[in-house]
Amino acid sequence: MDIRFLSTFLEVVKTRHFGKAAENLYLTQSAVSARIKLLEEYFQTTLFIRHRNSIQLTPAGEKLLPFAHQLTDTLQDAKRELQLQSAEFVVCAATQLASELGFTSLLGKIHTAYPDWSVKAEVLTLDSLSRQLHERTIDIALSSEPLKSEEINTVKLLHIPLALYAFDTDLESPDPTTFVSIEWGLKVREFLHKEFSGLRDARLRTNSLRLAANSLLEEGGFAILPESMAERLLPAAGLRKLERWNGFSTTVYLNTMKSVKRPGLPPLIALLTA
Repeated sequence: MDIRFLSTFLEVVKTRHFGKAAENLYLTQSAVSARIKLLEEYFQTTLFIRHRNSIQLTPAGEKLLPFAHQLTDTLQDAKRELQLQSAEFVVCAATQLASELGFTSLLGKIHTAYPDWSVKAEVLTLDSLSRQLHERTIDIALSSEPLKSEEINTVKLLHIPLALYAFDTDLESPDPTTFVSIEWGLKVREFLHKEFSGLRDARLRTNSLRLAANSLLEEGGFAILPESMAERLLPAAGLRKLERWNGFSTTVYLNTMKSVKRPGLPPLIALLTA
């Protein structure tokens, strides 16, 4: 049985509400319900009595409660003790765009400063990034938007200029159906919809720079790209900058928990955010 099922059980007991428990655990309400259902199937009993405005423990749920506290507390204590004994590893994660924009420089800094450390890096959705950071299964998170939590410290790691580029298409009136849409956020999206009324017919929508670049090179079209990336493609690829539509930018944020208990991490975080 996954120990997170017991943590979910305890959160539902605490909040007496599946929706609030889901919000606190950075899960969907359906995921919380599924975990409780699996827990009930494991113990072959009903743990909650569900009313419209109230959730109450059954007698079986009351009996499980102290054991759930004991098991989760014991595992958390074991995890802390093991982590305190060794700080020679770091787990990093990023959303897709943030990984392509910032992972290389971040990992380079870590390997240069701590050549003997083991580093794990993975790409996650924004919700998973926030949840796993709170669960302390990752240490450092990169995102293209700040994570909203009072427990998380967020700093701007990179500021990246963007501009509109065209490849093998008319610069003055590009065809909206050749547009390659990258998820740069609301501000850029509002500008594009104002300038090009037919952008709902974009040929490709993606959160991957690599996929967008490959699509432009193979099929032509236009897209908003990081200027540094476009410079690597110019002039061999024939990519052209639309000068009157620049001034965009995006930011990569570095997110860490405000309370960091592993002794080796604070110096590393200070180095990365300097």
